[in-house]
Amino acid sequence: MTSMEPSADKWELYSMHKATGVVVLSLVSLRFLWRLINVKLDLPADLPSWQKLASRVTHYLLYVFMFLMPISGVLISVLGGHEVNVFSLFTIPAVEEKSVALAQFFNNIHGISALIFVGLIGLHIAAGLYHHFVRKDNILKRII
Repeated sequence: MTSMEPSADKWELYSMHKATGVVVLSLVSLRFLWRLINVKLDLPADLPSWQKLASRVTHYLLYVFMFLMPISGVLISVLGGHEVNVFSLFTIPAVEEKSVALAQFFNNIHGISALIFVGLIGLHIAAGLYHHFVRKDNILKRII
């Protein structure tokens, strides 16, 4: 969206992007609480220790970025002097004294995090497919 020329369409896309981010943050928060409350299945005993570690680290990082992305996005807006309207349900107001420097900092965080997050998602998908088609160890079935 950053490469789009300023227009009503661009601002509408930004508004939808921000609102969707807040909804995603709410859903991720509920999912995180669900994960804390409910019993986690143990990984298969025959799984190599490096894969167990990789699984735990990847899941931890996925949660970090699922929280970081929408939080940094909201901070970009409110610190930049823009409110976040969440599908006309409620509005997160802008701060009284905007901080362009902080908004830019969180913009950098948001952009870099997006690239890392996409990489982690790709890794997660690849690992699931590896377990399903190569190891045939039913890990993918446990997820579903």
